[in-house]
Amino acid sequence: MSTSLSDYLPIYSGCRYCLMCRHVCPVGRTTKREANTPHGWALLIASVDRGQMVWDADAVETLYQCADCGLCQSFCVTDRPLPAAIVAARAQVVASGAAPQAVAEVEAKLRQWGNPYKNVAPLVVSAAERADSALFVGAAAQHLRPQTSSAAQQLLAALGVQHTPVGVGRSSAYLPYTLGLWEMARALAQATLDEIVASGCRRLIVLTAEDAHTFKNVQRELGLALPEGVELIELITLLAENKDKLKLKPMNLSLTYHDPAHTARLPERAAAARKVLAALTTQPVHEMFWREQRAAPGGAVGGLEFTQPALAAQMTRERLAEAAATGAEMLVTEDPLALAHFAAHAAGTLKVQGLYELLAEQLK
Repeated sequence: MSTSLSDYLPIYSGCRYCLMCRHVCPVGRTTKREANTPHGWALLIASVDRGQMVWDADAVETLYQCADCGLCQSFCVTDRPLPAAIVAARAQVVASGAAPQAVAEVEAKLRQWGNPYKNVAPLVVSAAERADSALFVGAAAQHLRPQTSSAAQQLLAALGVQHTPVGVGRSSAYLPYTLGLWEMARALAQATLDEIVASGCRRLIVLTAEDAHTFKNVQRELGLALPEGVELIELITLLAENKDKLKLKPMNLSLTYHDPAHTARLPERAAAARKVLAALTTQPVHEMFWREQRAAPGGAVGGLEFTQPALAAQMTRERLAEAAATGAEMLVTEDPLALAHFAAHAAGTLKVQGLYELLAEQLK
């Protein structure tokens, strides 16, 4: 909850000269800059904390080049949450008034509209009857890739899962949190938590790994939590557990799978996704090297699409090139934000399709 860098001293002081996770950092691989590696960001934060540097324009630019993907922590034998320290440093930068203009622009949109994509307020759905489950739709699935939300609801209907949509068109706490806008993050999170309470649900279903990470980890960092007795489950996990009920018609499909951003933070979700893929296609999945616990997130993560659009685009293009190199005809993922970025940069590489949409199309 605190934004004082000194509260995170044990984290960044231990990371500043450690190179253990350097090789998995997707930003470092793209930029080839030592400053854009986990130990580089830790050293930057430590230097500011010690008074050896200040948050000038160059330092702030470097700080906001972290993707907040979690790979550094997942590859740390001591499980140091360096991403939390980096985000806390951003919160201090915001509090000091030194944040990039792009952060202020995102904050203004979130304050007025509850999302950074369209000038449309969140939709509050009133359920005719209380359902045991609620589905968090969020902003990207509502405004960037609405077919993802529609397909997800078709799949839930096929499983016989009655549900109430919540957070329809509202960003989760993740984007403002990772940008250092912690008060805004708390406000958006609380609005959705209030909807969850009003729904009376006992289970919250989320569409993406980012949403699962947000409700499980980010909100705890912000001092918030799901209502007592509400179970959190990702849709991909629910589908994997009930894949025989879906009665899918397998496709003869040559595909590769993009493990969404934050997969490294959720150890069991990669296996669940592959169980679903096995039911979708008769062909083996063409696997990329940067997958599962070492999955490269692409560029739509950590707010990079707003603060570092050129870097985000380059990371997305590199992920597409890795996918194309597998020889697959199609890149599949379920994350609506990643799908929107891939679709914007996929010309001349390979087809991009949503996993939930493909599954809904193949329902018998």
